Amino acid sequence: IGVRQRSPSAAAQSSASNEPECSRRSSASDAHSASSASPPPFLHHSELPPSCELLLPSPVDPAGLPPLGAPPPFSSAAMRAAAAKLPQAVPEEEALGAALAAAIYSCRLTPPAPPPPPGARSAADALAAGAADAAMCEVLAACDGLSASNEMRQSAHTPLWCVKALLDTPPQLGMFELLATAASRGDGGQRRVGGREFGELLHMWQLLKLASLFAPDGAWCGVGGAARRTPGYLPDFILELAGTRCERPTLLRLREQLQLLQRDGPPISGEALGALPSLPPHLRGTMIACLHVLCRIEGAIAPLSDKASLRSFLEEHALLDALDAEWYVDAGEGKEKGCKGRELRPQYEQAVNRPKPKKKGKKAE
Repeated sequence: IGVRQRSPSAAAQSSASNEPECSRRSSASDAHSASSASPPPFLHHSELPPSCELLLPSPVDPAGLPPLGAPPPFSSAAMRAAAAKLPQAVPEEEALGAALAAAIYSCRLTPPAPPPPPGARSAADALAAGAADAAMCEVLAACDGLSASNEMRQSAHTPLWCVKALLDTPPQLGMFELLATAASRGDGGQRRVGGREFGELLHMWQLLKLASLFAPDGAWCGVGGAARRTPGYLPDFILELAGTRCERPTLLRLREQLQLLQRDGPPISGEALGALPSLPPHLRGTMIACLHVLCRIEGAIAPLSDKASLRSFLEEHALLDALDAEWYVDAGEGKEKGCKGRELRPQYEQAVNRPKPKKKGKKAE
């Protein structure tokens, strides 16, 4: 590990000092831990002074390639920035897996990819998504070498998979525009969104499994208070991990969207979907997620636990007939038939669910 000083004056002070490297690291670690937010206590590590940058390793041949078998260069600052967002309440195995993801994602694993086509997304965000894809393969190899537990393996793989999916453009459907328009009619709404942003909010809600971080009454309880949370789904950590590589405006937008989705909302029962007789069965989960997002945009907290309450809510927002006409080719003319025997528009023939990562865990020994 080499140490490069970022300023000439700091370099002169370092070269003039006869203090051993290990003692300099120890004193810097004490100063850093007292002045900054720390990750879980079992993840404390020695720090170099802020004026130093770790280099692993420096290129040594004319082609600029590292020595054979040497680890790739990495950014210790990016690794620490992401790891600092790990909640104190997470179990040790989950925290170790997430820290491994942060360390590997901070490495320069592959050469830069060509810029994306116009209109897809920014070049920086495309590169960040590509880096997450490459890091997932390295994380699994590292877990194999460590004989890691299933919990640690999942906690290392899931955040990187979520980063890649968050930086991808989610599909856009006409029903998102209808729901976004309906949200602007609510009395408690504090902001207006378009169909594209509604799709992004739904994508984040499903992708990060935010429903599992709310109490049964709809109140936000977070990672520490969630009783049925899946390891690796750490929203604040995942966003910070993405922010170490994506564009700053992208990170700010993701943070704003997460803050909106963390609002308290109403409990929503699947039995209430009887108020939508024309709802295709494979869209039931998507519709419940859409209702959660809609209620948080406009600040609604009244429970939607039965057909009567949901029907009243949908009528108030002029969604009953509009959704039926959006889903079916007959544009709502056969709504009295429900969903049987009617032709869906092509974009609604498949479930609009969040993408699911492939299971990479080891079998129990």
